[in-house]
Amino acid sequence: MCCYAGRFLKVDLSSEKFEEISLPEQDLDLFIGGTGIAAKIIFDMVDPQVDPTSPENVLVFATGTLTGTIAPTSARFTVAAKSPLTRGWGEAHAGGFWGVELKRAGYDGLIFTGRASSPVYLVIRGGEVELRDAGRLWGLDTYEVDQEIKKELNDPKVRVAAIGPAGENLVSLACIAFDIRPDGPRIAGRTGMGAVMGSKNLKAIAVSGSGKIEVADLQRLREYIRRILPSIMSFPTTQIYSVYGTSGEVGPMHMYGDMPIKNFSVGEWDGIEKLKGEVLAKTVVKGHRACFNCPIGCWRYVKFEKDSKVIEGRLLEYEAVASLGSLLLIDDPYAISELNEVCNRLGVDVISTGVTIAWLLEAYEKKLIDESLLEGLELRWGDPEVVAKLIQKLAKKEGIGELLSKGVREASKKVSGSEFFAMHVKGLEVPMHDPRAFKGMGLQYATSNRGADHLYGLVVRIEQGERSVDLGIHERMHRIQYKGKGRIVALMEDWSEVTESMGICKFLAITPGHLAAIYSIATGKSEKVKDLLLKGTRIFTLKRIFNLACGVGPEEDRLPPRFL
Repeated sequence: MCCYAGRFLKVDLSSEKFEEISLPEQDLDLFIGGTGIAAKIIFDMVDPQVDPTSPENVLVFATGTLTGTIAPTSARFTVAAKSPLTRGWGEAHAGGFWGVELKRAGYDGLIFTGRASSPVYLVIRGGEVELRDAGRLWGLDTYEVDQEIKKELNDPKVRVAAIGPAGENLVSLACIAFDIRPDGPRIAGRTGMGAVMGSKNLKAIAVSGSGKIEVADLQRLREYIRRILPSIMSFPTTQIYSVYGTSGEVGPMHMYGDMPIKNFSVGEWDGIEKLKGEVLAKTVVKGHRACFNCPIGCWRYVKFEKDSKVIEGRLLEYEAVASLGSLLLIDDPYAISELNEVCNRLGVDVISTGVTIAWLLEAYEKKLIDESLLEGLELRWGDPEVVAKLIQKLAKKEGIGELLSKGVREASKKVSGSEFFAMHVKGLEVPMHDPRAFKGMGLQYATSNRGADHLYGLVVRIEQGERSVDLGIHERMHRIQYKGKGRIVALMEDWSEVTESMGICKFLAITPGHLAAIYSIATGKSEKVKDLLLKGTRIFTLKRIFNLACGVGPEEDRLPPRFL
C-alpha cells in the first residue's frame, strides 16, 4: 500500500513480547490513518470502563497516511488512549521528526498494552526492536533523558520520545515530549497521555529509521505541490507565522477580545504590548526552526542566560505566551520562556497547567483556599517565581500540587465556590481563546470529543472572513453571529479529523480540494472532498460513541459558567 509502512508494532509490556500487526486494508480505507486509525484501535481494544492508568488501558502512537511524504507539513502523528483527565476519549498530536522516523523504521504506529514490572524504554533501529532498562532514567527530566539515551546508544541522531517526572507521577496533565534536543521539544500535550505512558512504566521510545516511504506517483505529486505552493505561501496567516511564529497572533487576538487575561476575567491588559510577536522577535528570539518538510517554519528558537543558567530551546508559541503569560498576568517574555522550559522539562501540558494555576490564584484571591495547603507560599498574580514553584509542586504531587495534579475540574470539586471559574470542558482545560469573541469557537469547544479544543475545526478562520467552497461554506460569517454556526462547526470538525488522520498540519493554508488531490496522487486512490468528509464524520462519530460508552455524554457538551 502506497504511503503506509504496512504494519503496527504491538508491545505487551507485561510479558515483554512484540508482535507485528498488519491492519486490514478496509480499516485504513475507512479511517485513513493517524487519529482515525488510532480511534479504531482504541475502540476495538479498550474496555470503556477501565481505569485510564491501569494496565488494561492501551496507548497508541499512529502516524498519518501522508506522514513522511513530500506533502507539505507532513510531520504529524497522534497519541491516543482513554484519558485520565476526561475519563473518555483522549488524544494529543505533535509534529517535528519523530513520527517520520517511526515510519521510516518500518511502522505506521505502536500499540502498548500491559505494564512493565520496572521502568523500561523501547528502542527501534536497524530493523531490531528491544526493551531496555530505564531504572537510571526514572526521575530525570525530558531533556536529561534525551541526552542519556543518545549517549547510551552512541547515536546522537536517534529520535527520542519521553515523559518527565509528571508522567512518572501519573499527573493527569502530563504530556509526552519528542525530538527534545538540540532544538526541540515538540509536545503531545493534551489529555494526559504522559500519565498513561508513565502508568505503563514506559519512560521513553527511541527510534531510528532509514527506509523509504513510497507514493503512487512521485513525479506527478511533486509537480502538483510545486504548482499550488505559491498560493499556500501567499496566505496572510502563513506570512505571519513565517515571520513571527504563532505568537504573531497575540496582537490581533487581543484586539478581538480573544486573548485570555487573568483567568478569562478581564478583556484588556496593557501587558500584552510586551508579548506581541514583533516584540519577542527583538528580545528572546535567536532563530527559527521548522518541522519535517514544512515551508512555514512557525516556531522560534530562544536562547539567553540568566543567573548563570542558559535557557534555550523552543520559543513560546501563542498558547504558551497566553497560558503562562496573560492568563496569569505575567508580561516578562524571559520569565515566560523559563516557565515554558520548566513545563517541557517536567513534562506537563502548558495549557492545562496555566489554566489550573490561574484557577488556584483566583480561588486564593477570593479566600476560598485553605492556606495551610500552601505551606507558607504566598500567591500573587503576575509573579513568575510563584508560578515556577507551583509547576514543580504540581509535577511532583507535593503539597498543593497534589490537588492541582488532577486538573482544574477535579481540583475545583474540592474547593467550594470555585467551580464557576474552573475553565474546562469535559475535564480538559480550555485553550487560550475566549469563545465570547468567536461564537463558533464556543460551540467547537463544547462539542469536541476530547474536551475544549481550539484546533479541532479551526472555526475561527471562517469567523475571520474565510470561506471554503470545497466544504460548501460559501457565506462569510461574522465572529459574534450565531446563525449558521452549527453547520459550519460540524463541517470543520469532520474535516479536521481528515487532516489529522493524514498527518498534515492545521496551519497549512491548503484548500480541501488541493489536499484531496495530494492524497489521491500519493495513495493511488481516487478520493474527492465529499468522500474524505464522510470518513471524517465516521471518525468523529466513533470517538463520540467511545465517549458515550465511557459515560461522557451530551450533558457535558457545555462551556464553563464564566463564558455563559
